[in-house]
Amino acid sequence: MCLARSVNFYDHISRQAQNFEMGKKLTDVTITQLKDAGIDGVYIDTIRSSVRMVSSINNEIKTEAITGIQNLADNFINSKDGVKESDVDQISDTAQKLIGSLSKNKDILINIADVKMYDDYTYYHSLSVAIMALAVGLELGLDNQHLNELGISGLLHDIGKTSVPIEIINKPAKLTPQEFAIVRMHPIYAAKHLRDRHLVNDNVYNAIIQHHEKSDGSGYPNLLTEEQIHPYAKILAVADVYDALTSNRPYRKPNPPNEAIEYIMACSGTHFDERVVRAFIRKVAPFPSGANVKLSTGETGHVLKNFSNSPLRPLVSVDGKDKCYNLAEDTECYSIVITGIIENENISGREVLIRN
Repeated sequence: MCLARSVNFYDHISRQAQNFEMGKKLTDVTITQLKDAGIDGVYIDTIRSSVRMVSSINNEIKTEAITGIQNLADNFINSKDGVKESDVDQISDTAQKLIGSLSKNKDILINIADVKMYDDYTYYHSLSVAIMALAVGLELGLDNQHLNELGISGLLHDIGKTSVPIEIINKPAKLTPQEFAIVRMHPIYAAKHLRDRHLVNDNVYNAIIQHHEKSDGSGYPNLLTEEQIHPYAKILAVADVYDALTSNRPYRKPNPPNEAIEYIMACSGTHFDERVVRAFIRKVAPFPSGANVKLSTGETGHVLKNFSNSPLRPLVSVDGKDKCYNLAEDTECYSIVITGIIENENISGREVLIRN
């Protein structure tokens, strides 16, 4: 078996980020490594396909980002002196590389499968949020300085969770009010630690401490309303919720990307800034290129292309038939919708998800 998608994971034994490239042959040794890392499954090729996901960020930069976040988090938790200036400098350099990669591929929609890893460690979540936030920032026309601050904010927004007891983070049931009160402190832990050491400016500080605030004032920790929330925090809020909804959690299975998009759209104007939501759905593909999907016609197919102005209506090739449905532009297809993503099914000639 060969990998159809690259896999990034954190090796707890070597304490380093690891990357298995697409095309790598799986052996008993590599499968054991993946299982030990807590990875639920990987995509393999049964027959080489012409359908391939276009990566917006190369794996070298992803690995650098994960290593930088992990090193900074280690100092945040374990070091007597806390986070150092060199830690934040490395994060800033990584943010700039992410900006460079995304700037070269402005027309590419972000596939969640391109940034998501099966090992949903805080480090990987933070990388996913940073990438999506930067894509939104580019769409909104932010200049390089503000993009860099936004990227730093995304990479560091959740390091405060490393101070929350692991039994609370991984609890497979609803949190008690006392436990949730502890979780609600994580933005404060991170933002205060960094500002007390003069490591971040006010923009990054506010982005981190406010990323769980909501436009209607129902967020935390300070119940801020829309006009009080920093623009970076508004962007992080959408990316953070989207990644959380589409991630595997101890207390629930991941939601399909389209359902997460629909949730965010439904909360536009109440929980989320409307302008940010519009930019987000133009840049993040709910049905990733290459995904196998079910159609309202009863047919199945796979996504060939996404359209930024119609994120829920891609170009779909129909299985077993020599035809495609352009759900966004073909008037004869307006009544056809995608009803779900097909997982764990062996569809000849394309990627198959193999779970442990």
